Amino acid sequence: MSSRRSGGPQIADLQKKLQMALTTTAPISIWVENLWVVKGGGFRTTRRSILQNIAFQVQPGDFVAIIGPNGAGKTTMFKALVGDKPYSGRILFSQDDGQFESLYENPEYWLERIGYVPVDNVLHEELTVRQVLMHIGRLRRPDLTDDEILERIAFNLDGLGIPPEDPRVDQLVKTLSSGERKKVNIAAEMLTDPPLLLLDEPTSNLDPNAERDLMDSLRRLSATHNEGNGPTILLITHTLSSLDRCDHIVFIANSKLVCEGSPDDVFETLEQNIVDAGRSIPDSSNKFEHWATIFDYYKTQDFFDREHATPPEPQHYPSVETKQRKVDSSWRQFRILFSRYFLGRYNDLGGIFTILFSGFVAGFLLLIAPSEVFLKAKDASAARQTVVLFAILVVITGAFNSHREISKEFRIYIHERVKGLDPLAYVMSKVVWLSVVIGIFVCLTILALTGMPIARTLTFVVGLGLVGAGLVDIALHHKTRWKTTSSIAWRIGQVLLLVLPLFAAYFIQFQNKELPNTPVQASSVELSIIVTLCLTGIAALSLGLLVSSVVGANNDRATQIAIGVIIANVILAFSVLVVTSPKFRVFFATLEPFTVTHWGYSGFSSSLNLYCWAGSLRYDDFNSVGHILSTWLYLLLQIVVAIGGSILALRLQETWTTRGRLLRSLAQQKVTWFFILTVTVLMSWAVFLGQQSQNYYTLTYFDAIYSGNRYANIETVANATFFQRLNGALSESACVLRGTSQSSDKQDASQDTGSIQ
Repeated sequence: MSSRRSGGPQIADLQKKLQMALTTTAPISIWVENLWVVKGGGFRTTRRSILQNIAFQVQPGDFVAIIGPNGAGKTTMFKALVGDKPYSGRILFSQDDGQFESLYENPEYWLERIGYVPVDNVLHEELTVRQVLMHIGRLRRPDLTDDEILERIAFNLDGLGIPPEDPRVDQLVKTLSSGERKKVNIAAEMLTDPPLLLLDEPTSNLDPNAERDLMDSLRRLSATHNEGNGPTILLITHTLSSLDRCDHIVFIANSKLVCEGSPDDVFETLEQNIVDAGRSIPDSSNKFEHWATIFDYYKTQDFFDREHATPPEPQHYPSVETKQRKVDSSWRQFRILFSRYFLGRYNDLGGIFTILFSGFVAGFLLLIAPSEVFLKAKDASAARQTVVLFAILVVITGAFNSHREISKEFRIYIHERVKGLDPLAYVMSKVVWLSVVIGIFVCLTILALTGMPIARTLTFVVGLGLVGAGLVDIALHHKTRWKTTSSIAWRIGQVLLLVLPLFAAYFIQFQNKELPNTPVQASSVELSIIVTLCLTGIAALSLGLLVSSVVGANNDRATQIAIGVIIANVILAFSVLVVTSPKFRVFFATLEPFTVTHWGYSGFSSSLNLYCWAGSLRYDDFNSVGHILSTWLYLLLQIVVAIGGSILALRLQETWTTRGRLLRSLAQQKVTWFFILTVTVLMSWAVFLGQQSQNYYTLTYFDAIYSGNRYANIETVANATFFQRLNGALSESACVLRGTSQSSDKQDASQDTGSIQ
């Protein structure tokens, strides 16, 4: 690469230093042998041969162009070279010893060594150019310091026409033109000094001079023209005016390789084929006219008009890899990914505002419930309905705000996964951030708007904290990110808008919901409700991430499934209120424990002691400390299972490995066994605590003098051990007053209530 655009000695010195630091790893040579890619052939799709019997070789360090009409199969061939396992044939790589090895026998080893720039952008558009390249460098080059990564970023961008002092370096990626984004994508791939570089239409959307400069830069970069100190480069291009920069041309049409060779040889062969077919060639010295005639002759035919050969048997690959790549620390990757995700969200404060505003709207809907809805009453229908509505709104808010978090950037994830990205670190970086914003901030906003004092205080404190953090960040970065007075004012306005839902939830109080003050204090009730709804929100967003992981890059399918999941949760939640038939009640009761709303409703009811004063069937076992803890454990279990399912769904979409190899790899990982152990422990304790509460509820007898049921009370048992007393404290119903259970009608008339104003 050249420094001709920078003009300063600083960049010239930097180029010399980095040129000496560039990898001396031998460039990769490629041997494609009888490659077939077949799609379809299912119940509703026609079997299609996208590539048929492709075979060619690329010498180490060559600069090779893949050309041909649209739809010929060029991009499909590139995808086969970077992880989309073909139907049949082999892709062989050789690097140091000259011995060829199949890519898909050791895919993770080889794919990590390939730099690939697809047609679509694979950079996070909410980050600046500097931010996105810095995080890519940290992920892929753990051996480099931040200063060394910044030097490489400056060097790569300068060689592509973006010098360090260019203001575009601090622009968001989404504000760049498509051609500029392509350059940044190339700079990102060059951070690892790959011995093989694949570029899919890198010259598209470039000006003629920019296209010429890029092709010249790539030619100088290739090992053949860089004293062996560069990669082998393959690019797909429709720009034919600069093919003379390439060492080798491969022409593909209608899923087949037509010819290959030097640019002049390929051109002559293609024209001769036209002449042999009885077609005329232009009588013009303009080479473009000749190429246009060639492409018109070889234009992609309709699938049914193509000549099809019978593909061989599918290729089978060994179940065990013989080469292992170095695995980076999951914790280190998590820190980098969380930092990147946080910056992306911070650069898009409007997105955070939308999430918080959805919590404000959900809380506003709950104002329809009367102020005394949570007080003891003979008819608990309104209280039950309100509790169910709380659970449903939290689940809807959580699931719908997270159901596209992975699918919208799935192509970026796959691109980074082949470079060694850890799926666990990737998913957890989203879970942690979303848990804070949705699971905590949104749930606090909902509760604050309905007048709960602790939630109101916490919401106000959170709002002040966000304002303070935003102003500090503006003060620290006003010279780099926000350089003008108007931009600083605009950023301050964004920060204030962000916290508007939080402050509005604190100040807008049409009514205050009151909570019972017995058998426990209202403050304890509210804290328990806060924990329950926060866990419910986290479980819901984890479910949304699971949906997003399953669908891959299909955003529309993610929305459809998310709506289906939400509807199922709503129906099963309302079944508690409307289904009275014993036969159907058993059916719904069997399904309810698999939904998030069930445990949100159960935990809220237990915290509220709804069943102490419901005036209907008694569920005193629901009001023990053990039952509430059991509910929280079930919510944690759903969170862990959803996270594990998300990781498994992502792993199952890895096209470069077989199912057997994948399952064997998972079985050998410690995190898999840690996940199984965690699920076992959570399930065991949740079942145990719930069962103990039920057991204590059955230990009752009728007291004729009292005219009511007396409960077994551990305090009346002489010589009880420590563990017996602990079990009693956890399992005895909170509805018991000094070892007795008062009937519902007596409670309605006698127990006090506490206002939470």
